[in-house]
Amino acid sequence: MSGWRAASGGRIERSRPIEFHFNGRRYVGYQGDTLASALIANGVDLLARSFKYHRPRGLVAYGADEPNALVEVGEGARREPNVKATQVRLVPGLVARSQNCWPTVGFDLMAVNDLIAPLIPSGFYYKTFKWPVAAWPFYERLIRRAAGMGRAPAEPDPDAYETVHRHADCLVIGGGVAGLAAAEAALDHAESLVVVDALDTFGGLGTAEEARIDGQPYGAWVEAVLARLRASGKVTLLPRCTAYGHYDGDQVGLIEEVAGAVRLRRWMIDADRIVLATGAFERPLLFGANDRPGVMLAGAAQAYLNRHAAVPGRRCVLYANHDGAYEAAFDLQRAGVAIAAIVDARATVAEALAARCRTAGIRHLAGHMIAQSRGRRRVTGCVVHPVGRPDATVALTCDLILTSGGWNPAAHLFTHSGGRLRHDARIGALVPDAPSGPGGPPPRMVAAGACAGLFELADCVASGRAAGAGETVGAAPMPSPSGEPPVAPVGTASKQFVDLQNDVTVADLGLAVREGYRSVEHVKRYTTLGMGTDQGKLIGLNGVEIIAAAQGKSAAAIGNSRPRPPFSPVTFGAMAGPFVGDLLSPARTTPMHRWHAAHGAFFANVGSWRRPQFYRRPGESDMDAVVREASNVRRQVGLTDVSTLGKIDLQGPDVARLLDHVYVNGWSTLQPGRCRYGVMLREDGAVMEDGTTTRLSDDRWFMTTTTGNAERILAHLERARQVDLAGLDVTITPVTEQWGAMAIAGPRARLLLGALEPDFAIDNAALPFMSMAEGRLAGIAARVLRVSFSGELAYEIYTASGDAPAMWAALVAAGDAFGLMPYGTEAMMTMRIEKGLFVPGFEADGRTLPDDLGLGRMVSTKKEFVGRRSLGRSAFTAPDRKQLVGLMTVDPTRSIPRGAQIIRYGSASLPAPVPMDGHVTSVAFSPELDRWIALGLVAGGRAALGETRIAASPLTNEMVPVMLCDPVFIDPEGRRLRA
Repeated sequence: MSGWRAASGGRIERSRPIEFHFNGRRYVGYQGDTLASALIANGVDLLARSFKYHRPRGLVAYGADEPNALVEVGEGARREPNVKATQVRLVPGLVARSQNCWPTVGFDLMAVNDLIAPLIPSGFYYKTFKWPVAAWPFYERLIRRAAGMGRAPAEPDPDAYETVHRHADCLVIGGGVAGLAAAEAALDHAESLVVVDALDTFGGLGTAEEARIDGQPYGAWVEAVLARLRASGKVTLLPRCTAYGHYDGDQVGLIEEVAGAVRLRRWMIDADRIVLATGAFERPLLFGANDRPGVMLAGAAQAYLNRHAAVPGRRCVLYANHDGAYEAAFDLQRAGVAIAAIVDARATVAEALAARCRTAGIRHLAGHMIAQSRGRRRVTGCVVHPVGRPDATVALTCDLILTSGGWNPAAHLFTHSGGRLRHDARIGALVPDAPSGPGGPPPRMVAAGACAGLFELADCVASGRAAGAGETVGAAPMPSPSGEPPVAPVGTASKQFVDLQNDVTVADLGLAVREGYRSVEHVKRYTTLGMGTDQGKLIGLNGVEIIAAAQGKSAAAIGNSRPRPPFSPVTFGAMAGPFVGDLLSPARTTPMHRWHAAHGAFFANVGSWRRPQFYRRPGESDMDAVVREASNVRRQVGLTDVSTLGKIDLQGPDVARLLDHVYVNGWSTLQPGRCRYGVMLREDGAVMEDGTTTRLSDDRWFMTTTTGNAERILAHLERARQVDLAGLDVTITPVTEQWGAMAIAGPRARLLLGALEPDFAIDNAALPFMSMAEGRLAGIAARVLRVSFSGELAYEIYTASGDAPAMWAALVAAGDAFGLMPYGTEAMMTMRIEKGLFVPGFEADGRTLPDDLGLGRMVSTKKEFVGRRSLGRSAFTAPDRKQLVGLMTVDPTRSIPRGAQIIRYGSASLPAPVPMDGHVTSVAFSPELDRWIALGLVAGGRAALGETRIAASPLTNEMVPVMLCDPVFIDPEGRRLRA
């Protein structure tokens, strides 16, 4: 345990101690601490285990760039995995624990992976898990179980979230000196500003307290600028707020931590101008075993000391390659830390800096590098040698190694919407490209300060003011001279980690290049470099330079990887905002829902409705239940709930004209008491809907629609009435929930209907197919339509919703004598496939025309209707259009893969892309035919009936021979439904 709390200093409130628990142990921190700073102050070194090798890991960074200290925070439903300890603010009662370890972080059995590391280099799974093929499912389960680093809570999220949409003339992302200077300058050019920063306070991290801006002390300047911003009335200041993504249209997503009833607030900002003042991330230098607890970024250690009085060690070695890193050693020395040495990779260091080291009594090793750290669960020392002379080693004793290889501009948001980064050799970093460059910034975006590669205080302030005033990046000052380009030597020691989170080493990158990968993006995916929760923030140019060196090229020549949003992980709750649980579109149930639930129904969501899929009996599989229900309808009689069908009441003398306009077929000749089947098209000619409409009297009609299209068809009718045919005398009333509906189908359906003692005739002459009757059944007022969706003798029975359960109960009671069984939507779909009936969304997929579905003869040539003009286009009359066909497997025992592509024999051996003749739209096992059948859309299908094709499914790796046949598999003459 090396960390400790300094007796004075920091911005914590020592009068407000806070108790918290980590890995089951009680600790005490202070108001103003983060979990990371409090653990440092309590001497906790080991926080986590790495993802792949489960090596011991401690803190490295201060903020969002932390790759190691991912912990699980909270308990129960509020337990959150993969949270960076650096971003967790200490609150009373906080409970946190290590993850990705078992049984404990101190004794992790999975650390055996480190012993077999040579056997599992990057990409090993691509080469290891190929044989035998039969073991692929086992490999998949094994890999999926190993994936991830935390466990998501199983309980519903109890917290509340908000979403806010806002426009701003100017959005400043980053509240350091550049961001504040930009905001102050923007006051004269904008009426609304939003300034965001991820920290609790504005002013940034990297500026020394003794620095001066415009003649004022740094702290006083920050407070003066903030006071002016608040007084202007134009500015919204958002501390504890992270910009996570930059999207099309220059829309920026923010996540704000909120103290109160709302946990997080998501802002979506549309800004006329965006200033990126996001600062920079410190870059580590590489050496052997650079992942041990006790190896930390110099700037991070400095921030923990100056902001929290948390000191991460007692004896320190600083390893750096630029002047700015020295201040961390001097600050730590003033706090009481012994500085064992400052190791500088540069051969020449400014004499003034060397003199400060001598005055402070610090050993100064210029032109040296660290070869290897020593220790096990914590650094105990390191081995140093002159650059290029690995034989002249020096051993140093320490418990803390600080490293700094320069700074990587935090330009992730710049790249999210198309901006590119260029290699700047002067500072050894990737910086946003200028507007004149090929990868200039997205519209309305400008980078400033360290994000633009400017690291001198005066330059940051000047560039911020230029950006806030609306000037371009090119108007910002060039970096002040800072000596020779940084030197970042890479030694030959094993296990030099480039990506600490994913355990990617220098050797892994070299292996990827040797195996043929050249693109940085390809190497990234092969090795998982920068693909963790930190999005490669700590890696910066290190990975690019190593890949370039392995190829014998310069870093500028090979390009770089493009970070994707989000910049930092965002919770699902924040993305959903207030839209959780039951929304304004509630789940809809039919009047018979309770009966279904009590009799073993398995429900499916159909639009907003809950419909029974099937009624599974004990010992049955889902398939068994569907086959039983469909077979019973074909042989005896079945009962199904069709209350979910859309129902529209149409009244008025002009209803027939309205129907002639929206349907492809004619309606004026339909007589009262009769039903007619119709098809509606979109304006582009594609089939939109099909269903039946019944003429109840001369001026009253009853339309039914498919369940999912009810609201759409209602709007379609209203548009036709009000716009296309303005002036029609028609009243359109949706009555879906006023009517309960059920269908009885099967050869014994008329016998069942008669058992309910109807007061109207039901024989075939009095109530033929496609007719209706109204009267009383079982003493209940009812409307009966003789229509069929199963291909069997069938009746749809409509009653008032309140009477529907009683009518259902009467049918069930009377049906015992006739072998009645209820059936669900799956059996219904099986029977409609057997009958070759299409369904919107399956066969009618938004591209199919009436003739494609075999309905060409239905289309009237004597009237205008919606979509008619489109049907005459040449592409819509081509003979090779995809047409509805039936499909049967050549081998009756084989099934047809759902969604499979239809290709010709021998096509699979052709060079890609393989020509696709069509695809499978619906699949079912037919109990009537005792085989698998399907419907599909195949180019020129009707002319190819009897031919054999291949149903190819890349998802299931199946190639099934199928024969094209008529889509009507059962009773093509329609004798059953007219019986």
